[in-house]
Amino acid sequence: MGRDYDQIRKQLAVNIRVLRGQKGLSQEALALSADLDRTYISQIERGVGNPSLLVLCKLATILEADVNDLVGVPLPPQA
Repeated sequence: MGRDYDQIRKQLAVNIRVLRGQKGLSQEALALSADLDRTYISQIERGVGNPSLLVLCKLATILEADVNDLVGVPLPPQA
């Protein structure tokens, strides 16, 4: 059985936060690079935002990742 929306949303939140941390980017820097509002990045990282495919593609490009990396199995937190 496939993953449900809540699982994917939670994984997206964790993965973006981890990848952003690995790149040393603040939420504001990521938002500016993606031409988004910082509060929207915060919403995505808290699992309350529902980004479009276009937004996911922008974020993946900036984070030097694939969209699959954003919604895939949660990445381990950075030590």
